[in-house]
Amino acid sequence: MQPLEIIEVDEDTGSVGCDGGGGALGHPLVYYTFGTRGQVDCGYCGRRFVKRQAAHAPVGSAPAATAAGPAS
Repeated sequence: MQPLEIIEVDEDTGSVGCDGGGGALGHPLVYYTFGTRGQVDCGYCGRRFVKRQAAHAPVGSAPAATAAGPAS
């Protein structure tokens, strides 16, 4: 099922809060932790929160690793 809304957050974000965004028509404020995942879905409203580096990767794929070059 496609999420109703996808919200991109900074790649270093550890957790997000969601209240449905509808003011009095929303839902209770709940918090979700990313852990090692690049996205989390709200259990109430279905909003999907996606870390920016994972936003353009296929669902279920791990973020690409970056190789460190020699120090200059």
